[in-house]
Amino acid sequence: MVAVSDASESVDPEELQRQLSDIKGAMGLAERYPGRARLWLVAGLIIGVAALLVQATFFLYETLGAAAYVAIWGAFSVVAVATLWLVSARLPSSEAPEGAPSWRVIYGSLGAFVVAATGVTGDAAGQIPGLDRALLYFGLVIATVGLGLLVTGAVLVTYRVRRRDRLVFYAGGAWVLLFASALPNVEILRYVGVGVFGILFSVYAIAAYVYLTRA
Repeated sequence: MVAVSDASESVDPEELQRQLSDIKGAMGLAERYPGRARLWLVAGLIIGVAALLVQATFFLYETLGAAAYVAIWGAFSVVAVATLWLVSARLPSSEAPEGAPSWRVIYGSLGAFVVAATGVTGDAAGQIPGLDRALLYFGLVIATVGLGLLVTGAVLVTYRVRRRDRLVFYAGGAWVLLFASALPNVEILRYVGVGVFGILFSVYAIAAYVYLTRA
């Protein structure tokens, strides 16, 4: 009886909790946070469809006028950021490990970055042709989506999601950033790049969902 009592008294609750967290850290995103992988699928499809809708108006810049097209660009930005915000809001704070950063703060900061980066262009943006100006704005939004994916993969470390699942976000962020940098430099992408991005991002979202939910 004494030996049992001594063993129980020697157990450090905090160390035991840490060990349990480490064991749980080997779990995938779908297992650790049931239903969350589906949210990323939904987010990917929404952003992809929004990009396709934007592409439908891409050749109407001169017809719509600058003000109308800025409104379209702004709507695309809002959809992209709001979708990521929705995903982050569905991750209950009670499930977040101690010290884990807030998803709302992260994606809110990314949204603020898009607005600030657009403002930095100032009058210079007004001095370039309409197509190039549109590519500048949409390229910034697409690049921000890529940055968001990379940041998500990095933050998931603190949520103790296994490396295999985090690679989905690293790979996604890498190709999205590469696509954003190629958008104004590849001739065909200058005209249909936003729509191509929408298709590729939707395909990526579906593939990522299948990968994340696979045992």
